[in-house]
Amino acid sequence: MNQTETEKQDVRADEKSASHKRGPKPKDFGNDRATNDWLNAQENSTRRTYATHWRRFLEYTQMTGDQIFESRKADKERLWEKKVLAFKPWVVNVKKKSELTARQGTITARSFFDWHDLTLDLRRKEKQKLKEAQRKTEDYRFSREDLKKMADVGDLTERYVTVVGKSFGLRAGDFLRLTRGDLESYIDREVPISIGEYSTEKESAKAFPFVDSDAQPIVKLMLEQMTREGRTAPTERMLQYKDEIQLSRILQRVADKAGINYGSKNVRFHCLRKFLTDHLSDYMSESKWKQIVGKKISEGAYVSADALRQDYARAMAETTFTELVKAGDVKLQAKIEALVAIAKGKGVSESTINEILAMVDAKELVSRLEKLAYEQSNQNNCSNGKNCQQIVSEDELAEYLSKGWKTHLVLPSGRIVVDNEH
Repeated sequence: MNQTETEKQDVRADEKSASHKRGPKPKDFGNDRATNDWLNAQENSTRRTYATHWRRFLEYTQMTGDQIFESRKADKERLWEKKVLAFKPWVVNVKKKSELTARQGTITARSFFDWHDLTLDLRRKEKQKLKEAQRKTEDYRFSREDLKKMADVGDLTERYVTVVGKSFGLRAGDFLRLTRGDLESYIDREVPISIGEYSTEKESAKAFPFVDSDAQPIVKLMLEQMTREGRTAPTERMLQYKDEIQLSRILQRVADKAGINYGSKNVRFHCLRKFLTDHLSDYMSESKWKQIVGKKISEGAYVSADALRQDYARAMAETTFTELVKAGDVKLQAKIEALVAIAKGKGVSESTINEILAMVDAKELVSRLEKLAYEQSNQNNCSNGKNCQQIVSEDELAEYLSKGWKTHLVLPSGRIVVDNEH
């Protein structure tokens, strides 16, 4: 079940107000054994979600889980089928929640009965009625051109979220758990690069993600940045956000920056998963693409990573927008990333940096960024010809040294920053 922002807000609001309502807290249902046994058998993320919806169901029924359990065992009149069917409109009309939240509530209730071997005997039309739910907002469907624009204007973190998110197709929580050790060992291989089996939280399914030609240089740059920051342990997370919603906020921010016209549609991290699966499904069977992104399939449907790689490589023709990069290109990009960070730290505006980043000539781009980074500092700090910095070539260096200037830093282009501090 994929939650919209509205649904997540519903859940957070319920959790915050739990202590002010009648009934148990999310992690403590007292001596309600039927509830506790069922919830404790779930994965952590599922247990938290179920607890929120189950509390609402208990409020609706005015009963405990133990009482519901005993009532269902004696039920000969389909009482609980009727109650679950009526629960959905109650959530929408009385609790003022979304239809999707109401649907999740009925799924939670059915899970309780299923786990206790008291499965509801729902007729086909009744099941259909429970499944019906209209989103208030529709997810935006990214095109390859959209993602290219977003990659062009984003900073390194934004590009990692956008490009690597598109390459892997993982759910937000699983994407946040990726560590340096998950990626570093394989990143220099030929694309598409399998990172091997990756355990997902939802459904405890296995995923077999691939690094595509767009994502490989971005991952390399992220690893280099982590090294500069001293984050070298294999257990270091690639991203340090705690809240999954941050990924959707980053994606929406970079979409706005790129001028993507998504109208009233919803931009969230799940849109990247949808983009990838839509294209993978054109080149492989359902069981294969589900295996790549981490959706549950039967054990007999699993195939080797090599077999998946061949199909993924064919799909890359529709999912990627850059040619394979050479090692030298990655190093050049690393220089640019470092200079952009320095320029921002010196107070250069983002609009000025973006204008320069639009340049085609890479050498001129590096040169302009160097000037931005160090001439800005010079303008702010140079007073009466003292405490100044200048960028000079090797040919000019001797003249400056003879006048008492000192070498301060050698830039990526080979030119030198000198200063005349006294």
